[in-house]
Amino acid sequence: MARRFEWGTRAPWIGALVALCLGTAQAADLPDSCGGPQGRTSQGQVDHVYDGDTVRLTNGTRVRLIGLDTPEIFWREQTAEPYGHEARDALVELLREHDNQVLLVHDAERKDRYQRTLAHLFTPDGQPITALMLRQGLATALTIPPNDWHVECYRDTEALARGEALRIWSLEHLEAFEAEELPRDAEGFRIVTGEVVRIGLSQRAHWINLEGNVAFRIDREDMQYFPDLDIDALRGEQVEGRGFVYTHRGQPRIRIRHPADLRILD
Repeated sequence: MARRFEWGTRAPWIGALVALCLGTAQAADLPDSCGGPQGRTSQGQVDHVYDGDTVRLTNGTRVRLIGLDTPEIFWREQTAEPYGHEARDALVELLREHDNQVLLVHDAERKDRYQRTLAHLFTPDGQPITALMLRQGLATALTIPPNDWHVECYRDTEALARGEALRIWSLEHLEAFEAEELPRDAEGFRIVTGEVVRIGLSQRAHWINLEGNVAFRIDREDMQYFPDLDIDALRGEQVEGRGFVYTHRGQPRIRIRHPADLRILD
């Protein structure tokens, strides 16, 4: 049985523990799909770390790392999701070991809706920082198209940490849920499996309905990222989807935005 963690503030010994464990985690081999920066890069220096996936450079640029999502820290409430502080501490230590110097590689989009700069960050010697965080089990891989460069690296790295039940992957709510067993009040990031019992089409989206009254939604505007997907052929298949749950009229739903978030099971 996976352990259940309560929300709350960080214990005083957590930062020291993360620092002690970090060297071994960073030294672990990354998958072959992980390479160094490609194309045009720019250099920067980090002077503040907000959390495990957002930093500020010395020139004032606020950077949201592409490819991962780390547990939230709620500074006003002085609380955090499980491993939120540990993720921030790990990123701080990783950057400190490289004098806070980073290489930035941009993707298709330069800004997010909050006007933060979007970039893949690398250490000066070419290690992908997103992958290093994922390998420690301190983040989930997040793909928001069209920013999907290095997606294979990030998903392969997450799979290693998930397979070893590292840190966040020891949490009960991040286990893969059968659609019929997904709590009706589920929220946040979830991984859901089940048999496709019905395919639907609305004005805005395609719907993949699972047993247990759970639905995966692919917006029409996102179908361009699924060139090889035959949605009708999914009927009767066992699938796995991942994403953030929301509820509409009592039905849990997950928006699927990229092929990396939808998998046909054997």
